[in-house]
Amino acid sequence: MTAASPGVPGRRVTAHLVTAGAPAVLGARVLFGQDPADVVRGLGGLAPDAPLRALDVLSELAHSPDGAPLHIDRVVFAEAGAEASWPSVAGAGLSPSPAELAGEEPAPGDGAPRLRRFASYGIVTDPGGRVLLSLIAEGFPGAGTWHLPGGGVDAGEDVRAALRREVVEETGQDGLVGDLVTVSSHRRRHSGGHDIYAVWAFFRVLVSDPCPARVLEENGSTADSRWFSPGELAGLRLSTTARRGLAYLD
Repeated sequence: MTAASPGVPGRRVTAHLVTAGAPAVLGARVLFGQDPADVVRGLGGLAPDAPLRALDVLSELAHSPDGAPLHIDRVVFAEAGAEASWPSVAGAGLSPSPAELAGEEPAPGDGAPRLRRFASYGIVTDPGGRVLLSLIAEGFPGAGTWHLPGGGVDAGEDVRAALRREVVEETGQDGLVGDLVTVSSHRRRHSGGHDIYAVWAFFRVLVSDPCPARVLEENGSTADSRWFSPGELAGLRLSTTARRGLAYLD
């Protein structure tokens, strides 16, 4: 992973575990290619298949000891039965600290360039139960598939603000970002040789006053956007991201 350009925050991801009766939250850096849920299971000494609940994603803009800006996305999970402990410990400083996160990861042994991304996606519905999806444009990964509105979180941007912005740009809808549903990760080798790793956060989004969907961004990755009834989803060609997120559709 290459260092950030001067003035551009370096990006870091951490994973945290709330345990029953614990006075503090466990935390560790998520290295390239690691799944955040696996990281916290290891922290808590949990079984590989131990159930977890994704509670929150906290975006933090900080500085390393040398003054370089750091953007940290902190993903918080709870083990079963510990969810209620999170509000009481949320205000405490989370570890690892910005100083502990300042160092770069070791370069990959195979020399392949690495691209790291944190993205926020919405399971977007209206009061009538319709689902909002966007169509990936030609020339982009997943072209021709229906996708969840959302996308990459810019450096210095909050994950919820990023999602609300993306929903507006891709569909013309103003939505209220609600609960975090799940967090997952995805790694693939691009045809150009890049090793691409992404962490995906999925939120519920309610559009209380829907209007006909329309794409507002120009020359972007979205070719179309539409509202669908739940019964129409089975007949659609869906992106990997959409399949993961829509599994949580009530």
